[in-house]
Amino acid sequence: MKILYVSGAMKDGDFNIYVKNAKYHINPSNQNFHYRFLKALATQTAVTALTLRPFAKGLFDFQELKSEEAMDGNITFKYLADKAGRVYKLWHRNRSLTKCLSDEIKTFGKDAIILVDAMKFVLAKATLKAAKKNGISVFAIVTDNPHLLSNESRFYVRAIKSLYQKYDGFITLSSGLNELANKKNKPSYVFSGFAEALPELTKPETKPYFFFGGALYERYGVLNMIEAFRQIKTDRELLIAGHGPLIARIQEITKEDTRIHYLGMLSREEVHKYEQHADLNINPRLFDENLDKYSVPSKVLEYLASGAPLLSTLHTTLRDEFCGEAIWVKDGSVDELRKAMNLFLNVQNDDMKKKALLAKEKVLAKYGLENQGQLIYEFLVSNSSRSIN
Repeated sequence: MKILYVSGAMKDGDFNIYVKNAKYHINPSNQNFHYRFLKALATQTAVTALTLRPFAKGLFDFQELKSEEAMDGNITFKYLADKAGRVYKLWHRNRSLTKCLSDEIKTFGKDAIILVDAMKFVLAKATLKAAKKNGISVFAIVTDNPHLLSNESRFYVRAIKSLYQKYDGFITLSSGLNELANKKNKPSYVFSGFAEALPELTKPETKPYFFFGGALYERYGVLNMIEAFRQIKTDRELLIAGHGPLIARIQEITKEDTRIHYLGMLSREEVHKYEQHADLNINPRLFDENLDKYSVPSKVLEYLASGAPLLSTLHTTLRDEFCGEAIWVKDGSVDELRKAMNLFLNVQNDDMKKKALLAKEKVLAKYGLENQGQLIYEFLVSNSSRSIN
């Protein structure tokens, strides 16, 4: 069976160069998840990734992207051509994408199956049209509830949801997402994400530290984490990496408390380096019932795979799976986080490290790329000839 994977994911090295040359920040979360997904599938078979790169007016000095190809082990990346002009995007982009995707799909024959990022409406719509024209099944990858997307209109949310009935099956990051998208009970695979086994990286030249890396938004508990840290007595530092609207506020705080440092926007490898050598990794995302039902904090799986101790706010599924391997708090209040940090400081570090290594072993056994790649591939094979929408 041949797999076509349609998303915005690029070869990791290409993405790093791409964002470095951009005039404003591109959130790496989409890239990180879909690149891991591609690597997981590539442990089982060759994969062709058809990629619509993130591209908007003002992002670069140029207004047009040419098609390109790149190889990454068992993955062939085919970057689709695109233009940033408003007229092109309104009147020509959908037709151009559909034709390009259709031409690619034709070369794969009837034994192919397509996976598409369902959160990218323009890409998903063109993929469905091209695939149905060629009689090939399309499985949606649903990573979030569209109602919870930041800065998206109600029209865009309705557009994403209007496509759900057209897919032949679903791969979702929670049972809640499957219930939301899969109203006709089509074939589905539900899992919490990926954990990647990485080589040991060089220890940063810094004092012992707590670490947070991610989107810098108040609703993700970043300010609560900082205030809780400021209230504890420790020689450790708090290192913060990422991008978002709180950057200026965090930089001001670093002048008030010299134990707190903002590292800026780091590459994926640099983030992993800091995660691996942290005394404590922290996920302070504020608890919300909708987030708990529909959204899995991929950062938690990443932290668990680092082998360093973890302090995290509650996520029901992950807490149930890793109850004894992390320090869990419920809602992410300053008081809760402060008490949890003090708890960590008062326990034997050797005990916490042993628990962290057990967590690493468990998370890689269940969510490792090869294991999940095999399970997803078997799911796709068993449903590859079944078009039921």
